[in-house]
Amino acid sequence: MPCDNFMMVRMLRGRKWSQSMAVSIALAAMAGSAAAAGRVSVTAGQADFAGLQVEGLEAAWSPASAAHGAVRLRAARVRGVAETGLLSSFAVDCASLRITGDTIACEGGRLAGALGSLGVQDTRFTARRSADGRLAITFDTFTVADGRGRVELGLSGDRWRAHAQLSRLDVAKAAEVLSPWAALPAGFTVSGTASGEFHAAGAGADLHSAGADMSFEALGFSDGAGALAGEKLAGTFGLEASANRSGGLATRGELALTAGQAYSDPVFLDFGAHGAAFAFSGDFDAAALRLDAREFTLDHRDVLRAQGSVALDFGAGALLPQARIRIESLDVAKALPVYAQPFLIDSAFRDVAGTGVVRGDVEIEGGVPVRATFDLEEVAIESPTAAVSLSGLGGHFSWFDDARRTALAGTIEDAAFESRLAWESGRLWGLELGATSLPFSTTGRHLRLLEAVTIPIFDGGLAIDTLRVRHAGTDEMYVRFDAAILPISVGLLSRAFGWPEFQGTLEGGIPGLQLRDGVVTLDGALEARVFDGRVAVRELRLREPLGKYPRLSANIGIDDLDLELVTSAFEFGSITGRLSGYVSDLETFDWMPQAFDAFLYTPPDDRSKHRISQRAVTNLSSIGGGSGGGVAAALQGGFLRFFDDFGYDRLGLSCQLANDVCVMGGVVPAPGGYYIVKGAGLPRIDVIGSQTRVAWTTLVRQLGAVMESEIVVE
Repeated sequence: MPCDNFMMVRMLRGRKWSQSMAVSIALAAMAGSAAAAGRVSVTAGQADFAGLQVEGLEAAWSPASAAHGAVRLRAARVRGVAETGLLSSFAVDCASLRITGDTIACEGGRLAGALGSLGVQDTRFTARRSADGRLAITFDTFTVADGRGRVELGLSGDRWRAHAQLSRLDVAKAAEVLSPWAALPAGFTVSGTASGEFHAAGAGADLHSAGADMSFEALGFSDGAGALAGEKLAGTFGLEASANRSGGLATRGELALTAGQAYSDPVFLDFGAHGAAFAFSGDFDAAALRLDAREFTLDHRDVLRAQGSVALDFGAGALLPQARIRIESLDVAKALPVYAQPFLIDSAFRDVAGTGVVRGDVEIEGGVPVRATFDLEEVAIESPTAAVSLSGLGGHFSWFDDARRTALAGTIEDAAFESRLAWESGRLWGLELGATSLPFSTTGRHLRLLEAVTIPIFDGGLAIDTLRVRHAGTDEMYVRFDAAILPISVGLLSRAFGWPEFQGTLEGGIPGLQLRDGVVTLDGALEARVFDGRVAVRELRLREPLGKYPRLSANIGIDDLDLELVTSAFEFGSITGRLSGYVSDLETFDWMPQAFDAFLYTPPDDRSKHRISQRAVTNLSSIGGGSGGGVAAALQGGFLRFFDDFGYDRLGLSCQLANDVCVMGGVVPAPGGYYIVKGAGLPRIDVIGSQTRVAWTTLVRQLGAVMESEIVVE
């Protein structure tokens, strides 16, 4: 509602302004009745009238005939109009006042003066009081907030009406004029211009109806904290309201934005790129500051189309206490940058993009969601930073809060609580995912897989038997997961993760993985068959897996790996034979080892061929401060250089890590140290380690240098 019109209505509702206007007409009428033949003037240093205090009052009547003449009214100061403040240099002239029976009409009137918050005025007006007591006043060029307008006012008993045509009001100055009735929040600023029409009607202090049809340009606003702002907004606004039997206002309105930008932390909207239109009808409770829109439509051009009903509480309650929203169409490509990315800016999904269409329904009660259903049509999602993508994503998602789910149980088909999402292909951290369909149900913070599902991964897959989540996102979060890894080529996994390319397959089981009280555990052993052997993880405990510093403890068993498959992936040199071992009492902090007891060795019953290349001998001899230099010299300078590889009896290396120190050992003691490789046959070559205590960081650096070395001695 434009500020100058709103102020006019409130002044009429208080009747103070109209009564001050009627002073000149009443004085003229009395003067005309008493002395039609001569000029009459009245002066008063101070006078009280209808709650107004008038100083320096001058009133004059100049008759033109027995019933016609001119009226002149002056007042140095007028107090008592709370809405505008002090009026000064107040002047009303009526060049032609006609009195016919009980009818009084003023034509060619002029109103001038400094009218408080309305500013300096100098406008022509006409006024007419009919025999039935109705008063009508029209101001031709009323000035307010650097704009201009034509204002029509009417009064009949305690009933009043107002209509205004306004042009280019300065919104900031209009807000100042309006502040006695509706002040802006502290620190909130506005700018821009507005034009249009306004009307209102009522009785006494009661508003019966009001309406506005406005356009605005270069509209700007900002709150003190900078969390809400708008700039160069342009559009139109329409509003119609009328009193209803409940004491509120039956209201309908329309808002269209065609240019400019708006920001509500963290969402930024560019209405020049995607205009928006919002329309509603409902009831407004002025006392409670609540709008109940029985119907609304929202069209964010090319992004979102929605309709439904909504309640907005501008008082002390939740801003959105109730809503029924039907999403007719959500364009994923345009919606993600606008609605999603601002909330993901600090996450791995900050660059998420996509295509497709989403439709659905959302219900809100008590300020919180209670139901949501969505249908996805040919949706594709990709986030390079999060290393995830899905294409051909479609299906139905259905969610209820706990209370709504309980209330509806038994009254609707169980299928209404079920969801099914499917995709044609995908990628997760480099893993290629095949076509999959996931049937599940979700209520409140709980999710349950409804049937066993296999997710194809490269040439194998993950067969999920059980997936159950309870109290997601809380300290009581619980997860149960049972699955089996169907044979996947390790070479494909290696390329996906950027590892050296191993050979063989990965397969095994994930039995009874649980997350409870912030700790991940396994009911049994996590087993994987790889490098023609087996690796088993037992007594797994992962604390705070989603926290900043996860901590892991486990015991790992390594059984009968093919060393030729293991070493073929590295620039390490070739070793044939088998390898077993263990990593006991492993403890990590933020995925960095803090303690363990590890031993890798040739199994005692290994009957396979044991050969080790010159390159492997040299690299192993550099670990543990052993005989690396002497071995390398012998291999390069003596007759041993003619041999590509050597036989060995057994090999092994152990490390007990504590306090960043690794206590090292080999397969058996040796003179001056321990055997890392104990030779066999001719020519025989041994690799002996001499240092038993090595800083963990030094050992890691040595191993890294071995893996990255490009020196080939064979």
